[in-house]
Formats: sequence, C-alpha cells, structure tokens
Amino acid sequence: MARKLSLDGGPSVAEEILTGAARLFYDRGYDATSIRDLAETIGISSSTLYHHYTNKQEILRAVLHRFMVNFNAAIIPVLRDPALSATERVREATRMHLEITDERRPELLRFTQFRNVLDEAQLRPLIQLQWDYHDAVKSAIKEGRDTGEFTVDDVDLATMAILDMLNGVRSWFSHSGALSMNDVVQRYVTMIDKLLS
Repeated sequence: MARKLSLDGGPSVAEEILTGAARLFYDRGYDATSIRDLAETIGISSSTLYHHYTNKQEILRAVLHRFMVNFNAAIIPVLRDPALSATERVREATRMHLEITDERRPELLRFTQFRNVLDEAQLRPLIQLQWDYHDAVKSAIKEGRDTGEFTVDDVDLATMAILDMLNGVRSWFSHSGALSMNDVVQRYVTMIDKLLS
C-alpha cells in the first residue's frame, strides 16, 4: 500500500520520484516500466506522482535533465578554472567524468535511445547541455594548444575522440572486473595526455 505523502512534499518527493524512476528505467527499461510500477516502487500513490509529473515521458525528461545539469555544474567550472593549467583541467575533468558517470550510472540512461520518446521541445535543452559540456572540453583543449601544452592539430576531432572514449567506459566497466575505477581513471588520463601531446 502506498504511504501517505503530502502532495506539497515539494522537491523531496519530486526527487524521490526521479531517483526511483532512474533505477527502474535502468533495470527494466523505459517501455517495460509503468506509472503504477513507479508509484509502487517509490511508495506513493499514482495521484501523488501525477501531482509532480504529468506523465512517464516527463519523468524521463526530468531524470535526464537532472543528471546533465548536475554533471555540467560539477565539471564545467573545472574546465574553465583559470587557476589550473589546461593539462590539469583536462586531467581533472577526465577523472570527474568517469567517476560521476559510474556513481550515478542508473541516472545515465542511453540518451540516443530516447530521442524517439521525447518531443523536440523536451530534447532541445538536453542537447544544449551536451553541447555546453562539449564546448567546455574543446575550449580547454584549444587553450592548451595555444599555450603550447598540447600539440594536437585538430581540436574538434580530439574533443570528439576524448568524449567518445569517456562515454564508452560505462558500456563495459564493471566493479567485478580486473580493473578498478581508479585504474581506469589513471589509464585514461595517460591515454588522453598522449592523444593531446
């Protein structure tokens, strides 16, 4: 039976919904998860859920948006920090990217799988958040090349290569595997250093 939560439970209830939804979408898949499943898992009534989000599509959008806003808020300031060299910025961003996406894996849904679920108005801000991060990485690499820290010729291609490398880790990394996350971070930092030098 659903527990009684106030409709005005505010952000805490809305956040609970997103966290529970992220886990269910990750474990079962978006299509296999119903509104009733979400409400029961979180321990609220369907009416309480609908008070916060109009439908499952809106919950999905909010899960993706919350993750991407938090991700950018953590990493972009590092990539733009004038107190750090470009090399230090890229190394720290590499570590943070890998650790955040590992720690919050259930929220990090495969964005490309949902392009046919979300409408254009829902997709636009998510795509902009992706570009904001891409541009911050590119800017740090360009600055490093301009100061002589990096010798890479094609900044655009290097940016895409690095982001593809980092995003690919979540598809194969397992905590039961031969490498720890710290091992992966150290090896990727070394590989990216070589790519840019």
